[in-house]
Amino acid sequence: MKYLSWIITLPLIAIAVIFSVNHRQPVEIDLWPLPLAIEPPVYLVVLLAVFIGFLLGGSIDWWSQGRNRRTARWRRYRIDELEREVAFLKRKLEKAQDDADSGQTGGQPSGNPRLSAPANTSNQSRPLSKTGS
Repeated sequence: MKYLSWIITLPLIAIAVIFSVNHRQPVEIDLWPLPLAIEPPVYLVVLLAVFIGFLLGGSIDWWSQGRNRRTARWRRYRIDELEREVAFLKRKLEKAQDDADSGQTGGQPSGNPRLSAPANTSNQSRPLSKTGS
């Protein structure tokens, strides 16, 4: 990529230098509302216009890509947040596995520990009452 940049930049610089050498005659620029007239060389006027166009085009492009930059920033933040959550859950899982492994050696039968279901209480078996009018 660095070489491609030089391949494009060097011919453009050569063209600008050749243009500047061949167009040194002055041109009168009258700044109409002001009582001011200047006579810069033609190459200065042309190169200044190209430079201003470059800056305006870059500014417009930068401004129009604001939504994309904002979306990318939000996605980076979300990815960081999710990576922190994954790391937290991995630590939690490792701790639970370590606790389960240490619990198995303490007198529990070997195999996967099972969770027991909650006992059936009167609150759980009672049907829900309807509310409202």
